[in-house]
Amino acid sequence: MATVKSLLVLCLCGVTLSLAHPHVFVDATVKVLFTQDGFSAIKNHWVYDELYSMAMMSSGDKDGDGVISDEENRWFCDAIMEPLRKSNYYNFVLVETSFLKVQELKNFRATFKNNRLILDFDTKFSVPVQADYTMLVVAVADPTNYIQITTDMEKADVDAPDAIEVEFFNDALSGLTLFRAFRSDIEGLYLRFKKK
Repeated sequence: MATVKSLLVLCLCGVTLSLAHPHVFVDATVKVLFTQDGFSAIKNHWVYDELYSMAMMSSGDKDGDGVISDEENRWFCDAIMEPLRKSNYYNFVLVETSFLKVQELKNFRATFKNNRLILDFDTKFSVPVQADYTMLVVAVADPTNYIQITTDMEKADVDAPDAIEVEFFNDALSGLTLFRAFRSDIEGLYLRFKKK
């Protein structure tokens, strides 16, 4: 009886672990955008693995020319981004003890280069600038690990007007309890900003 229980536990653990393996791989870079009013968006650049790219192109490139037209671009946006809307497009912004909800998806563009599907898009947010520092933590990741998004936060950048002072650095998320569902190797971009 103990052997049957042990076997059952091992099988259940194996099923759980197999569901946690990534099926899609993305290399991502981000730029945090500010306007005169404050934090406004994250500019995302995602490069998919070849297998996923080829599968999506076989469905989305209707004329088979290897170039994504405006009409095909709408298909890619609907097929890829619409299911991610409920998950904030995997753009997580922590302000104090709350995650911000993406207000809208803007400037979506799908391209195909070197056998890779590339998505460029902005996720819009709104955090007003104040006289004192406001702290943000930005992470781009899929907590379920179905899509392994590798975000090189060392290459992250910030675009802010001269009237706003912004400081930022990359670091691990492990000390932040709201990110406990994320893989331990995921880094966040830590920012603080205020009026000059």
